[in-house]
Amino acid sequence: MKFSLGVAAALAGCAAASQPADVYILSQNPSSTEQLDRSTAHLVFLQRLSTDGAVGSLGALADDDLDVAISSINKFGKQAQTLFSKAAADPSQLLILLEGITADNHEALNKALGSIKPSFQVTDTPSSVAHRSLAQRDLASAGVAQTKCTLERAINPLAEECWNGKSSVAVYDIMRDPSAAQALADNIPRLTKLATSGEMETTLVLIPDSTRSSGIDAWSSSPLRRRETEEVMTEVDETAPIAEATSAAQPISPFATHINDRAIPACFSSQSACQNATNNCSGHGSCDNKYPGFKDCFYCKCSKYSPEDPHYWVGATCSKQDVSVPFWLFAGVGLGLLGILSFAVTLLFNVGEEKLPGVIGAGVSKSSK
Repeated sequence: MKFSLGVAAALAGCAAASQPADVYILSQNPSSTEQLDRSTAHLVFLQRLSTDGAVGSLGALADDDLDVAISSINKFGKQAQTLFSKAAADPSQLLILLEGITADNHEALNKALGSIKPSFQVTDTPSSVAHRSLAQRDLASAGVAQTKCTLERAINPLAEECWNGKSSVAVYDIMRDPSAAQALADNIPRLTKLATSGEMETTLVLIPDSTRSSGIDAWSSSPLRRRETEEVMTEVDETAPIAEATSAAQPISPFATHINDRAIPACFSSQSACQNATNNCSGHGSCDNKYPGFKDCFYCKCSKYSPEDPHYWVGATCSKQDVSVPFWLFAGVGLGLLGILSFAVTLLFNVGEEKLPGVIGAGVSKSSK
């Protein structure tokens, strides 16, 4: 009897630990809810919040997983900007991760959401460690800052003390802040209205309390990303609560040594975010504000190869060499070749237009009748 009760308890624990996390994208209301793994959901979050819609590395995915990831990003990601669209017209992006959802919390939030269904569910939701790493490492490397404001202030895109740019991520734990679930439920109509008006799109991730210690410590299933996350958490545990940076040029982010120019946003919300994500512009430049006095838009301003060399480093992280030629040389050679070709065609045309000499027909006699 005791053995049967133990088996039943173990099975119940496994079932509780496997509860998926509901993800609501308030600008969407799908007819059905899809099932995604955490790696695909991780890519969707990065695409929605990054400034230029870039995602993480897709090269490590298998062909089948790659097709699923691309399809999911096209379906659940933010809409791509058109060629002549204005950045100011794009809606702000907010990601809210609410951890510790119980059955009562879920019922209250479902009542507030009404007919809105989850866009998708994360079948293998990671633990609390992964949520902190997602906000403080992955999204920070993409130029997205985590807000420390209360939920009521964090959902206001005009609150400058809570927002730094067009994207923000907020992580709340019901165990530490029991009022967070009710505050979110009370503000669902406001968030829905902002999404309908195109002012701000909100992505809600409702994480069950049973996944708090799921044993999965990263949102990405990539071995490299898991190893980097473990190194980060080990460093945090072994060092003091507040560590001073030894040099501004030293990369703080563990992902800075694996930089892909395609994943670098056009603007960073702060100078430190720019330095962390670009490894201080690969040591070949500095992070400057593109629009000082107007808005925070930090980018890599590349320097010359050397003080005597007129050529500059290029690329989003100043990691590429400029192999282009001066415009006057390119244009001069192009115009010269075009002139030679035009002269040759004109010469052939003029030769063809000349009349044949009369001596050609001198030896030809008329036939006698």
